[in-house]
Amino acid sequence: MRRFSLLSLAALGTLAALALSTPASARLRDWTATLAGKDGRKVTGSATVKPGANGAGSEVTVTLDGDTPGATRPWHIHAGSCAKSGGVVGAARAYSPIAIDLKGHGSATAKLDVALSDTTTYYVNIHDAAAAMQTIVACGDLAKR
Repeated sequence: MRRFSLLSLAALGTLAALALSTPASARLRDWTATLAGKDGRKVTGSATVKPGANGAGSEVTVTLDGDTPGATRPWHIHAGSCAKSGGVVGAARAYSPIAIDLKGHGSATAKLDVALSDTTTYYVNIHDAAAAMQTIVACGDLAKR
């Protein structure tokens, strides 16, 4: 019995050492999406989600091209897919709107207090305006890298 206990303790110690030597951010996945315009819009873009700097949460970057100059676009990550919508991930206030410049380009970042789960699907929605959230300008399903 004592021999088994010592082996078990040694195995647990090895597992703990491995877990501590691997940063939490390395155990989490990056995600990417290619954004495509909806309803005939020529908007294109991309989104990248990376683990937060401290290993908790997520850092999101979104870029758009070919959009209407001067527009302001609310956006969010949602659970689900572009074909099957779901709720917003994280706090809605974490997503600063995308300001589109005179060349039709815009970008924004968000720091979410949640990490994306490997067992859930996600997508990025770009909304028309704060007063027209039901109109989707562009969408892209996130894929694990």
